[in-house]
Amino acid sequence: MTLPPYSHSTIASRPPLSFPNGARLAFYVGLNIEHFRPDLPLLQSGGPVPDPLSHGWRDYGNRVGVWRLMDIFDEVGIRATGILNSDVCTKFPEIIEAGVARNWAWVAHGQTNSIFQTGMAPKDEQQYLKEMFATLDASLPARPKGWLGPGLTETLETPQLLADAGLNYILDWCCDDQPFPLNIPGMLSVPYSLDVNDFLMFMTNPGLSGPDYERVVLDQFEQLLEDSASAGRAMALPLHTFIIGQPYRAKYLKRVLKTIAATKDVWLCTSDDIAEHYLATHPGSSKPGQEN
Repeated sequence: MTLPPYSHSTIASRPPLSFPNGARLAFYVGLNIEHFRPDLPLLQSGGPVPDPLSHGWRDYGNRVGVWRLMDIFDEVGIRATGILNSDVCTKFPEIIEAGVARNWAWVAHGQTNSIFQTGMAPKDEQQYLKEMFATLDASLPARPKGWLGPGLTETLETPQLLADAGLNYILDWCCDDQPFPLNIPGMLSVPYSLDVNDFLMFMTNPGLSGPDYERVVLDQFEQLLEDSASAGRAMALPLHTFIIGQPYRAKYLKRVLKTIAATKDVWLCTSDDIAEHYLATHPGSSKPGQEN
């Protein structure tokens, strides 16, 4: 595979993109539900083992934060996209049960965020993905159709291996405000975001407050909604259970979601919905190298 795994296409040169019921902006919440192995360093570059401070902080998301976020989604009427380490299925099955009961969409997210794809030999990656899918298949109603690499990592072989496993979209390549076909038959890129990703926002800006977060996310939303007057746009709001699920941040997320949900011309959806709609309305997108 060549890098990047897609052809160049400027957003100004494409036919208008439309969404169901005349909506202009597709909006989804991508909730990262992750497991970090306490027997491995938290950072890929190394670190202490065990690391009670960092491991406990992240574990808060699975013990407390995710449940606070579920309450918020239920109140607002949001069906989330669960971006899922397969280890969560065996370590925290009650989270899976609650998400399935809410009819969440699911995106495969590796086995654990303690292991990144980068540098895996092809045979090792194939076995790693086989084990991941076996766990997901045993725990979810259906195999996920989407993928986000742990730490947004891939190898040269990853997209094709995922296509061979039946997936049809990837979130890793954050280069557009619309879905578009990759150079792998049947595989799409669906928009994800680094700029309004709660992990990057709060970890790279330690002084960022809840009101700051609210303003930045709504600035992103308002501009994309304005842009969508000429052609549809898609907005992802990536969340992490141990970041935005903290008590002092959660109310600002709720305010953001209530504002977006109450706005005309917004399609509240999942990443699956965006991929399915694009594939249904762009028949040529199953061919490699096609521009949308």
